[in-house]
Amino acid sequence: MSYSISEEKIEEITGLTDIVDIIGEHLSLKKTGANYIALCPFHKEKTPSFSVSPDKQIYHCFGCGESGDAISFLMKYDNLDFLEAVEHLADRAGVLLDMSKEKVKPDNDFLKVNYKINREAAIFFHKNLMNSPNAIKYFENRGIQKKAQKYFGLGYIPNQWHDLLNHLKKLGFEEKEIEETGLAIKSENKGNYYDRFRNRIIFPIFDLKKRVIGFGGRVLDDTLPKYINSPDSIIFNKGRNLYNLNNARNYTDKGIILTEGYMDVIKLTINGYNNVVASLGTALTDNQVKLMKKYSREFYISYDSDNAGLKAAIKAVNVLKSHDLNSKVIIFPEKMDPDDFVTKYGGARFNDRLNKALEYFDYLDYYLNLTHDTRQDKGKLGYIKEINLYLQHVKNAVEKELYIEKISQKLGISKESILLEFKNNQRKAFNRTPDSIKKLDMAGQNASDYELDLIEILTNNHEMTKYIKNKYDTSVFYSTKNRSRFYAILNDLSKEHTDEQGTYKRMDLTQDELKKVVDDYIKKIKTDQLIKIKSEIKTKLLTEPENTQFKEQISEIDKEILRLRGHHNG
Repeated sequence: MSYSISEEKIEEITGLTDIVDIIGEHLSLKKTGANYIALCPFHKEKTPSFSVSPDKQIYHCFGCGESGDAISFLMKYDNLDFLEAVEHLADRAGVLLDMSKEKVKPDNDFLKVNYKINREAAIFFHKNLMNSPNAIKYFENRGIQKKAQKYFGLGYIPNQWHDLLNHLKKLGFEEKEIEETGLAIKSENKGNYYDRFRNRIIFPIFDLKKRVIGFGGRVLDDTLPKYINSPDSIIFNKGRNLYNLNNARNYTDKGIILTEGYMDVIKLTINGYNNVVASLGTALTDNQVKLMKKYSREFYISYDSDNAGLKAAIKAVNVLKSHDLNSKVIIFPEKMDPDDFVTKYGGARFNDRLNKALEYFDYLDYYLNLTHDTRQDKGKLGYIKEINLYLQHVKNAVEKELYIEKISQKLGISKESILLEFKNNQRKAFNRTPDSIKKLDMAGQNASDYELDLIEILTNNHEMTKYIKNKYDTSVFYSTKNRSRFYAILNDLSKEHTDEQGTYKRMDLTQDELKKVVDDYIKKIKTDQLIKIKSEIKTKLLTEPENTQFKEQISEIDKEILRLRGHHNG
């Protein structure tokens, strides 16, 4: 039977699978350090070069270059197709697969209807604003003139229950279709539909292709809730998008300013800062960071100065740091946000604040000093315990040591004692973590941008998916998340499709040219991973300088990197 398995289900299965157990059932594994080795089953060899990493849940052969995860191993070793391999692992892990239902992916026509409805709604909202003196006056009182209203596509909806609904129905859209976008709500009692947004100014939210994907609405008075957003839909996900990134990405040479609200973005833009975005009613997410870091590696956190804003900034700087990105935090006077500040003091004074923004560690120290009195022993212990949680996001060992030096000087406690406390706390935290979560945390979630770009191509181009499957098999992606996505795309491809579903092309590339792009991405992904593996082996070599196996592995990696780069240069 043909059916689909979602990437979330694949992640659940692989998260509950130990690759050492799977491969150990087929090969004789020997533990060396943190990894296991064996003779490679995919080529003839006398000296083991096949390495299995329980931390990363992947295998890699330094001899033939084969690599992958538990699913790809079973597919290659036991000659199973994708579904057979996943079913085997699901059965072992005790995960039930619903084979009675075929998961239907939304077709392009369905998506196009969603985008069309949102576009028509945005036009309707904006025209309403142009014909609503009270709404225009509200914006003008906030310092937002018509030029800015037009630039951001701002709108207004009066206090009526069916204005937008009736307008969209006249254009030929069905109530159910309108509900799918989140613009209409179906009454549980009466079963009729009504508008989600009423008596609010409207902020349309655009994706990077400048398509309207959702809306934010703010009341004109003090009615609660103050803000409401479109719910997540097939084309809108709050944790995967940012307000105004479609505009700001063109002005990121000086970094990205990250705010909490629509008004903050608009007011800072009016005052000359075009590089401003806002998260959409959520704390900053990994997916939002992945989206932004394509355009900048420097960030300024410009959140409210209240307790909630300070806490949100702590989360934001640590999420950014976990992606090895630089961030500074702008501090405002008490009870002020960016909108309040530029309204009262103007853009020049904001620039002063921006130039005095606190670096990562300085902000951690600033925040912790608000809650821990480090003049007291109890305060020092609390400070160390909390800052340890944050510094786990620091990937660079030298950078972390510099921070520990600063903590030591500040608290008058030796570096050795602080390091020991850090290690003890980390060990306790790890022991409290379920095994399945440990695996997921260690599985290399920070994929390269090349992997994300490759996934985007495959999602829209079945021809390229076939090309990769035939040429590279399944050992392409190193990120657990992206491998799951690739498997889901591969699984979907195994069912019959019309030609129209696989005809997407880069507008400026032929299929042959796109194949070259795909080849280049894969070479870069493999090279990047080999460099990381080499670095890990060199670290081990420092403690075992006479280990000839480590030296041989480094030599093989160097040859493979040269081959990949040489082929690319040729």
